[in-house]
Amino acid sequence: MKALLFFVILLFIINPSVFSESEKPISVGVKPYGSIPLGSSSELFKLGGGISISGFYLPELFRIAGITLESNYFAIPMENSNAVSAISVSAGPFLRFPIGDRITVIPYGGVGYYYWFPLKWDALGNNGGGMVLSSGVSGTFKLTEGLSLGLGLSYDYYTKLYNGISFSLGATIPLKVNIPKWQLQIEKEKPPQIEKLSTTGDGIEIKEVLMTPVFPALYKFYDNNPLGTVIMKNMDNVTAKNIQLQFFVERYMDNPMESAEPFSLEPGEEREVSIYGLFTEDLMEITEGTKATAKLTLSYMLGEKIFTDDFTEVIEFYNRNALMWDDDRKVASFITAKDPEILGFAKNVVSWMQKVKNPAMDENLQKGMILFEAVKTYGIQYQIDPTTPFSEFSKEKTTIDFLQFPRQTLQYTNGDCDDLSVLYTSLLEAVGVETAVITIPGHIYAAFALKQSSEEARRIFSKPDNLIFEGDKVWVPVEITMFQESFEMAWKTGAKEWRENKSRGQTGFYPTRESWQTYQAVGFREGSSGIQVPEREEVTTEFSRSLERYVEQEIYPKAARIHSLMDQSENKIRYLNRLAVLYGRYGLYDQALASLEKLVEQQEYIPALINLGNIHFLKKDFEQASTYYQRAFNTDNKNTAALLGIARCNHELENYGTVSKLYKHLTDLDPELSFRFSYLDLRGEEATRAADVLGLRQLVLWEEE
Repeated sequence: MKALLFFVILLFIINPSVFSESEKPISVGVKPYGSIPLGSSSELFKLGGGISISGFYLPELFRIAGITLESNYFAIPMENSNAVSAISVSAGPFLRFPIGDRITVIPYGGVGYYYWFPLKWDALGNNGGGMVLSSGVSGTFKLTEGLSLGLGLSYDYYTKLYNGISFSLGATIPLKVNIPKWQLQIEKEKPPQIEKLSTTGDGIEIKEVLMTPVFPALYKFYDNNPLGTVIMKNMDNVTAKNIQLQFFVERYMDNPMESAEPFSLEPGEEREVSIYGLFTEDLMEITEGTKATAKLTLSYMLGEKIFTDDFTEVIEFYNRNALMWDDDRKVASFITAKDPEILGFAKNVVSWMQKVKNPAMDENLQKGMILFEAVKTYGIQYQIDPTTPFSEFSKEKTTIDFLQFPRQTLQYTNGDCDDLSVLYTSLLEAVGVETAVITIPGHIYAAFALKQSSEEARRIFSKPDNLIFEGDKVWVPVEITMFQESFEMAWKTGAKEWRENKSRGQTGFYPTRESWQTYQAVGFREGSSGIQVPEREEVTTEFSRSLERYVEQEIYPKAARIHSLMDQSENKIRYLNRLAVLYGRYGLYDQALASLEKLVEQQEYIPALINLGNIHFLKKDFEQASTYYQRAFNTDNKNTAALLGIARCNHELENYGTVSKLYKHLTDLDPELSFRFSYLDLRGEEATRAADVLGLRQLVLWEEE
């Protein structure tokens, strides 16, 4: 009995099992286990143990279910110092559920027959057998390619003898056998034998292996883009078939990666094969350049024989901050908008904006402003890296630059133009604002997109040439090296740099989200201590000042122009209304209301009535807004702006029956306008979400004539 227990414990420590880690169609496993009696069995028996030998069949075309055949031997001591043992054979189904790359969970069940016999005592012929039933679940956790931990739990019922819970825990050493698909076919002839590659020049010869150094920040890029090539040639006089090449680097890859679909080479034919690598985040731990051993496994078939061999090559890894400027879009890998530190910084700052923002201004413009002020308040300084200045390294497309992740720039509180561009775009992307990077000779800086359309921007902004119109979006260029200056100055400078270099054909414009399609952002989690958001009051104060300066520089030139036209015209009402609209567009509601209320006292001027409704709508005084819209509609029952305003006010007041009638009437008068505000045909939260998605909550139709 002691010898048996020692053997079981030994098997707990070393548990060879093919099935736990292999996905081959047929596999076998050996598993020791302990058993705890339950119910009436606990009155007769003590803790016991046994050994299970299993065979598994996992179909090629259905990889989550299969059949197992199991044979068990167990011995269990009795309360009276005797012991019994039993041998059983059972079969049943199992399911296989991989969870990620390392964990596999396997529920199973079985039914079969057992036979028991006494150990060192006479049962007087009462020993015998019966049916055995079992069900349980097991799982493995892969530590390395060659070592896993296994855990199992099951319920076993031996009729008329014993029932209990069995458990197993141990290390797993997988015994992998490469069985190509053609070997599983039923053939009368002898199956092909696997042999080592000939050293006499026959077979496939590896003529050259070329591997480029790996950039850790681009590790996701190598999933679908080659990091090297292998040139191979068929030196035999027969066709080589089913040629496969695998690439693997221990520690930095979980599994070997096939470099190409299986292919054939005719005698004397040569082919170049690309190497791909499915690397893990472990590459992001490389702080200094290093080298590692890469394993290339070549296998193929000549006639009826399979040949295989391994080759080793040295592969170089740059440090995680390394980047080469042969493709400026690569900077997108460093724009880590989902980094918890960046998310926390950006979302906190933007939440402060809500109480002091100008509701009439483009929301993205205000996010760009307040994040600029937050970075400035945080104390970020522009500092050229003396060892890798962007101005020099961007010219040399093969030179290795050092680029900081946003988290690092916040920690160091300084950075080069590329570092500051990455920080600012990451913060903006973290709060849902689309960004881009702009490159000009020797320099890189940032831009972000407005919510406004190109048509609206050209109409509203006093200086549209300070904007970039690319694609279907309007972009604000920001010279991010000017964090010590005002946002307006950084904007103005960025626009000037764009105009000057655009005319010479020397600009590059790379939207971040488009660049992410090729160069995904990587996860960078190291070094979170010391990063805190700046003082709220200081940031909001600077933001409010920036808003005021912007409004002033936009309003006064336009107001002066309107006053000039008013002095020259006899129709002063029209220009007074335009002046009020100007104030309303920039959130100066008090000035706008004062002008419009005086105007409608003199005349029931429809544009002024609609604009009064617009201002009260923006101030969320929906009942008062509806009154003005209704007055305009009573004067002109074909005015779609007034009809839309009445419908929107009733929708906000949840008078959905009235809204339905008004919306139908609007559709009859102006189908295009009703489609634009189609959220009016919805109710409750669904309507609110639709309006938010379309950017319509703060949008009103100003009447300037």
